[in-house]
Amino acid sequence: MNPFSNRMAGNSWVIPVSLLSMVLGFMMTAAWVTKENRKPRMELAGASQQDRVGMGTIDIQERYEQISSEVSKLRADKTKLETALGKNSGSSKVLNDSLQEAKTLACLTDVEGPGVLVTLKDSVKPVQGMGADQAIHDFDLLRVVNELWNAGAEAISVNGHRVAMGTSFRCVGSVIMVDNIRVAPPLQIRAIGDTQTLTGALGLPLGVLSEIRSADASMATIEPVRKMRLPAYTGSTTRKFSVVPKDAQ
Repeated sequence: MNPFSNRMAGNSWVIPVSLLSMVLGFMMTAAWVTKENRKPRMELAGASQQDRVGMGTIDIQERYEQISSEVSKLRADKTKLETALGKNSGSSKVLNDSLQEAKTLACLTDVEGPGVLVTLKDSVKPVQGMGADQAIHDFDLLRVVNELWNAGAEAISVNGHRVAMGTSFRCVGSVIMVDNIRVAPPLQIRAIGDTQTLTGALGLPLGVLSEIRSADASMATIEPVRKMRLPAYTGSTTRKFSVVPKDAQ
């Protein structure tokens, strides 16, 4: 009796499974789409296939960031022209100062000053029970932002994106949409204002941060910042329905 033949017979599945694993690994590698190879691959596909997979939406986030950068540059150039105009005469300077003040109130220019940095992040502890929510949601972000406005914050940003009058927050799967921008915890909320007032408002017992920390104390932190700079709002400012009345112009 040949012991080797028995051993091979008992392991007859090894070779087919190994070959199948190799083929599967090759197919996964070939199908893996990265930022570098997705555009060349899409160009090889037919027009109907490109429309089917939505080539125009693959780079929507990159396109949004590009447009936001262009908007910021155009607004900066516009500010330079306005400043140059304001230097020509006293009346022009008064007009330009009022214009820059309006842009500041509308969140259309960078601002800097003291304030606080609030960090919200999901808990890494094992789930403690059905009633313990250990993830950060859109309503957590909304409540913190509202609390900061209520405490006198003059400017707020979330993960580097300026919060303006019409900014919205909503969960979409595993991310939170800040207007049309996807962000995910950890969320860094920067607010410019009186540091002591902002810190005291968020640190109240049974307040918003206290409620978030009830599941895990590390989920919400707040620290004072002596000076920070927040970027300008880069979203759309086009109005579809509201107009300025003639008697208010």
